[in-house]
Order: sequence, then structure tokens, then C-alpha cells
Amino acid sequence: MGPVDENKEIFSLDCYFRQTWTDERLRYNTTGLNELALNWAFLAKIWKPDTFFLNGKQSFLHKITVPNRFVRISPSGKVSYSQRLTIWAACPMNLRKFPLDSQICKLEIGSFGYTVEDVLYKWQKKALSIDDGVSLAQFHLADWNYQEKIGYSGLRTREGLRNDSTVQIDFFFERQTGFFLLQIYTPLTLIVFCSWVSFWLVKTEKGGEVPARTALGATTVLSIVNLGFGGKSKPKVGYSTAMDIYIILCFVAVFAALVEFASINFIDTFIKRFREWEKEEKKKEEEKKNQLKKESIRRSKSPIKDGEIKKEMKLEDNDKTKNLEDMKIKETEKEEEKIEEMELKEGGNVEHNIDQVSNMLRESPKPPHAKSECVSTISTQDACVSTEDGFEDIEDEEEENEVEAKCRTLLDSFVSWFDRKMEKSFKFIFRKYSKKIVHMEIYKDTLGVIYSIDSWARILFPLAFLFLQAIYWSSYLYIF
Repeated sequence: MGPVDENKEIFSLDCYFRQTWTDERLRYNTTGLNELALNWAFLAKIWKPDTFFLNGKQSFLHKITVPNRFVRISPSGKVSYSQRLTIWAACPMNLRKFPLDSQICKLEIGSFGYTVEDVLYKWQKKALSIDDGVSLAQFHLADWNYQEKIGYSGLRTREGLRNDSTVQIDFFFERQTGFFLLQIYTPLTLIVFCSWVSFWLVKTEKGGEVPARTALGATTVLSIVNLGFGGKSKPKVGYSTAMDIYIILCFVAVFAALVEFASINFIDTFIKRFREWEKEEKKKEEEKKNQLKKESIRRSKSPIKDGEIKKEMKLEDNDKTKNLEDMKIKETEKEEEKIEEMELKEGGNVEHNIDQVSNMLRESPKPPHAKSECVSTISTQDACVSTEDGFEDIEDEEEENEVEAKCRTLLDSFVSWFDRKMEKSFKFIFRKYSKKIVHMEIYKDTLGVIYSIDSWARILFPLAFLFLQAIYWSSYLYIF
């Protein structure tokens, strides 16, 4: 028995196929002879049913060292015909619960040319006998039953479907999950456990835990992808199986741990940049105040009447209060204009330059025309020395180096351009929400918030994974 191939949806069976029928024309009366054993070549001289397997894919008769079949005839005309066959039969499978599934494979037997009016098939009292040593690698034969059917089969005549007599045997296979538990489920679960180690790598002010947590998160994600999605033991079907659901569940758990680290790292960098921006703004305000003090001192020393000085001071105070916000807006606009001018001077549009480089890479350099130098000697023979190969190699290397240098410069300019855009977006957020950020808890106690996020993750991630595990196993083992 076996193997059962879920990729091709077939199963194999090596058996002794025995048929018995009665032919009154073969009766004989010989004393002392209960059964007549004949050579298999005698089958060509008597009638025999044209039995075939309706759902067979590829079957053959064993012929080593001779065709494995025999014929026995009893005095009443009863013919016993046995042959050893290897049968490959189709078995449509539903693999949505793979590898926690069980399959029912049938073997249907009937006549190829005769209808129910000519041949009637029936099982013997013991329809099937299986040796105790028969076993399969991935499946266990849990049960089997047999039945006899009379009705319309898949065979057709000119009048339509044929009314045939068929017999059928059903095999109930249960998949053994030991291989999949040891090779896929257990490693995936341990990888998820390893991803939770990053929650215990505590955040420090120097950021020494960042490389370790980054490497651990990336390694666990790639391990899930390699072991789960790159495995060859999965059936290639157009719908999701139970194993696919488990792989996705583990991938989401590992990726969520990586996202948790990215979020706390973003919070830390965001607050650091906000504090740096605050220091810069304070320095600018102090410089403006110092300039105003110097101007007021200079004007006080100048020979101007007291009334005029008071009027000027009042006007200056009004201008200060009214135009302070306008000055800030103008300064930010000037800074943005300067940055845009620098971008245009450095490389212009970075995307346009990248397109140019890609076009340069697509266009292969054309080889120069062959040049030759003719050297004349005293004799009548002329020698022609070609210098094409040496110069071609040197020019190709120089062109490749130039293209690589241009790509590097454009990549550097693109990175710097992206960094400047990010700085602009951060400054815009800081200017707009600076009053709200100052009152937030992440600003007042950044490390405390990060520690609390990690402490909650140590509890919530295992509980959520355990809850999903309970739903998964209860659903596929008892519900579906």
C-alpha cells in the first residue's frame, strides 16, 4: 500500500487481484481431481471479463520472471483468475487542513465493454485482506469499506450514459504529523520565542542595544521566510492550507516584534531631534535679543532728543510684538529657498540624473574602429601591427570606472537630498506641534515610556501568541 502523493493527487496499491466467475461450458467430471491448474496462456482460449479500474491512472502487470497470473478451474465450471498488479489511481484531495488532514481514496472497478445486463460484479465475503506488515510513510490506513453499485457510470454509448455494474472500495487515510511537527512547527515556534529576546535588551542613552536588536529582528524574519515559505514539503495548491496559516501567524508575530523596536527607536530619535531644534531656536532668540540691546544702546548714545528717543523706542516695541512671528516665517522661507538653490546647484533633479545613469548603463560602449600601423622594412615584405585589443581593454575599464563614479555621486546626492527633505518635514512638525509635544509624557520621560512599552510587550506578545495558538489548534483539530 502506498505511497500517497498529495501533489499529483494519486495513490498506489500493489495487490493480488482475484476474479471468480462460472462458465458452464468448462464443466468436467474427473474422479480424484477437485481443481484443474492451467497455464496463463490458456486464458486466450476461454472467455474472461474485461475488468478495468475506472479511476486508474497507470497500472501494470508484473512480468518478472514470467507474467504473474494463474487460472484454476473447478469441476462445476467455476474459474478462478488471479494476477499481481500495481495500480495508480486518482484520489481527489482537500488539503485545506494539511498536514492535519485525512483523506478518502476510492478504487472503482467495472467492465469496459459490458453493461449490467451482461456482467454483474459482486464482492466476495472477504473483499479485502491486508497484511499486518503493511505501513506507509506519511499516512496511516485507519479504516476501509466496500460497496456495490448499479447505475449510470461515466462511460457513454451512442444512446447516452451506460447502466453499469461496478464495485468500489474506500480507503480512509490519516496523515501522520510527526515529521511536520519536528521539521516545521517546532522550529517556527522557537524562532518566534527568539524574537521576544529583544524585549529584554533594555534601551540605553548611548544606544548600544540598537545593533543587537536590529540583527535579531532581521534574522528571525528571514529565518521564518526561509523555513516557512521556502519549504519543499508543502503541496502546491491554489488555496491556503493549515500550514500556510501557521507560517503567516509566526511571520506576523516576528514582524510585530521588529515593528515594536522600530517604533521605540523612532520615538527616541524624534524626541532627540525635537530637543536639538529647541536649543537652536533658543540660540536664535538670544541672538536677536542681543542685537536689539546693542541697537538700543547705540541709539541712546547718539545726539537725539529725549522725546524722539521715546517715540522710537515705543515704535520699536510695537514692531517687535507685531512682526516677531512674521520674521520667523520669513527666515524659514529664506532657509528653504537657500536649500532648494543648493540642491539645484549640486545635482538638479536627482530622479532625472538617476534616469540618465540607467540609460548610460543600458547603452553598451561602442568599440572603436581598428587602427593599424604599417611598418616598412628594407626587404620587400610589409608587416601590419594591430593595436586594437590593448586600447579596447583600457578604454572599457576607464568607461566602467566613470559610470561607477557617476552612480556613486548620484546616490550620495540622492541620500543627502532625502535627508534634507526629512529634516524639513521634522522642522515643520516641530513648528506646528511644539506646544503640544512639550506637554506629552514621551517628552518629559522618554526612557520611562520606552521601558514601559518594552515591559508591556514582554507580557502582551506571548499572551497574544498563546491565544492565537489555542484558536489555531482547536479550529483545525476539532471544528473544521
